[in-house]
Amino acid sequence: MSGFFTPHLHRFMLRVLFGAGAFLWVVLGKPSPDPNNLHFLILGFLLYSIAIFVWEQNWQSLPRENPVFVVGDILFVGFLIALSGGAQSEMHLLLYFMVALRAPYHSWTQTFMIAGVATLVDIAAVGQTFRETHWFDFVVRILLLWFLAITLRVIGLRSVTEKQRSERLSRELSSTHDEVRRYTAALEKANAEKEMRLAEINLLHRFVMEVRGIDEYDPVYEKVFDSVHSVCEPAWLFLLHRRSPDRSELITRTFGDPPKHVTDWVLEQGIDPGCESDGARTSKRFGQQGDVESRHFVRCHENQSSVTLVLAFPVKEAVLLEEQVEILSALMDSVEMELELLRLRRDLGRSNLGLSESNRHLTRLHELQHELSKTFLASGDISGVIQGAHEIMAKDMFELDRLNLFLPDEERGMLQCFTSVGIEDYPQEDIQVPIDERGGAISMAFREGRTIFFDGRGSVPKELRLASPYSKIPAIRSKIFVVVPLINHLGQVIGVIGADRKHTHRPISHETVTMLEFFARHVAMVLSISGSIKGGDA
Repeated sequence: MSGFFTPHLHRFMLRVLFGAGAFLWVVLGKPSPDPNNLHFLILGFLLYSIAIFVWEQNWQSLPRENPVFVVGDILFVGFLIALSGGAQSEMHLLLYFMVALRAPYHSWTQTFMIAGVATLVDIAAVGQTFRETHWFDFVVRILLLWFLAITLRVIGLRSVTEKQRSERLSRELSSTHDEVRRYTAALEKANAEKEMRLAEINLLHRFVMEVRGIDEYDPVYEKVFDSVHSVCEPAWLFLLHRRSPDRSELITRTFGDPPKHVTDWVLEQGIDPGCESDGARTSKRFGQQGDVESRHFVRCHENQSSVTLVLAFPVKEAVLLEEQVEILSALMDSVEMELELLRLRRDLGRSNLGLSESNRHLTRLHELQHELSKTFLASGDISGVIQGAHEIMAKDMFELDRLNLFLPDEERGMLQCFTSVGIEDYPQEDIQVPIDERGGAISMAFREGRTIFFDGRGSVPKELRLASPYSKIPAIRSKIFVVVPLINHLGQVIGVIGADRKHTHRPISHETVTMLEFFARHVAMVLSISGSIKGGDA
C-alpha cells in the first residue's frame, strides 16, 4: 500500500478534495448571482489536477513538487476570490490553507516566494473592490499570511531537525541492536563450542577410564562401539584393526548385523580407503538394494599398526553433523593410543615373561654347574653327571629333542659320542664321525672352534652335511641343529655338544644357543680337570 500512495498521488488527492470543497461551497453557499463561472473554474482546476498527476507520474522522476504548480494552485484561489466577491469574499482564507500546505516543506527562498505570490494574487484578486474594505483589515490579512508562512517554516525546520535526529537515533539504535545480536550470536557459538568440547572431554575421559587396565582387545572394541553410539546412531559399525606388520590380517568387528554386500564393500576398501580427512564420505549403489554411504576414521601408528572406524548407513538416513565428526575424530585419537598402549603392555608382558624364563634357566644352569662340580669332586666320574645334566638341559630347560656330547679319539681320527639324550635305543657306541670334512657341522665346530648353527630354512649347506655312511646315522641327522665346541681354559677344543629338534621342527632360539655355549664352557672345564687328574694318577 505504501508503494501505491506516492507523493504524486497525495498531491492529486489534495487537489481533488480542494476542488470538491470549492464546488460544494459554490453549490451550497451561492457566493455570487451567477455561479457558472465558478463551476467552469472548478472544472478547469480538476482537469488541471489530472494533467499534473499524469505528467508527474510518467515524466517527473523526483517526488518533489514543482514550484510552478504551487503558483498555479495559488492562482486558482485568486480567481475564486475574484469571482466570488473580491474584498468581500471569504475565499481569501484558502490562501492560508495553501501556505500552510507548502511552506513547512520548502526552502526559505521558496517559502518567501509562496508568501509573496499569495500576497500579489490576493491584491490582484481584490482589485477594484479594495475600497469596499478597510485598509487595516487588508494589511492584517497580508501580515497574517506572512506570519503563518514564517512560523510554519520554523516549525517545519524543527520537525525536519527532529526527524533527522530521530532517524539518526534509529540508526544508532539499530546499529546497537545489530552489535548486540552479533555479540549474542558469538556468545551462543562460544557456548555451543564449549558444550561440544565438554561433551568430547567427558566422552574421552569415560572411554579411557573404562578401557585402561583391560588386557584383551575384544572388550576395548566393545567400549569403542558404546562410545560411538553415545555420539550418533549409524545403521552399521565396522572396526578394522591391524595390530602390527607381522600380523597383516585385519581383525574385524561389526555392530548392527550389516548385510553381506555392505560388509564386502567396506572390506574391499581396506583399512585405508584413501580418505583425505576424518569423516570423508564414500557411497555406492547396490542395484535394487539401495544406496549406502560410509564415513571413515583412519589412524596409522609409527609401527604400521592401524585402526579404522567405519560408519555405514543408507543414504536416506545419512545424517552426521560436523560436531559429531570432530568428536568421533578425537575419540579415534584416544582409541589409537589405548590400542597401542594395550599392544605395548602385552609385548612388555611377554618380554617380562621371557626374561623371567631366562632367569629361571640361568639359575637352573648354575645349579647344574654346581652339581656337576660337586659330584665330580666327590666321585671323579664325569659320565653319569654329564648324562643327568644333559637330560635336564634337553628336556626341562630348552625342550631339545636330542643332545649329544662328542669327545675326540685321536688315534682313530674320530669324534666319539660320550653321552646322549633322546636317541632312544640306538647304540651309543655306533654314534661317531670323522674329524675331517666328512664329519660335516660336528667336525667343523671341533676343527674351527666355533658354534655351527642352522635354523632349518632351505637345504643344509654342503659343507655342513655328513658324508656317507655317517649321514645314515639317525641319531645325528637333522635339519635344525646347533653344534657348540668345548673349549678349555687354554683355548683348546676338547669336544663338541650337538643339539637338534628333529621331531618338533621348531627353530632353536639364540637364547638357547647362548645358554648351551655357557654350559659347554663349564663342561669343558670339568673335563679338563678330569683329564689332568687321570694324567697325574698315571
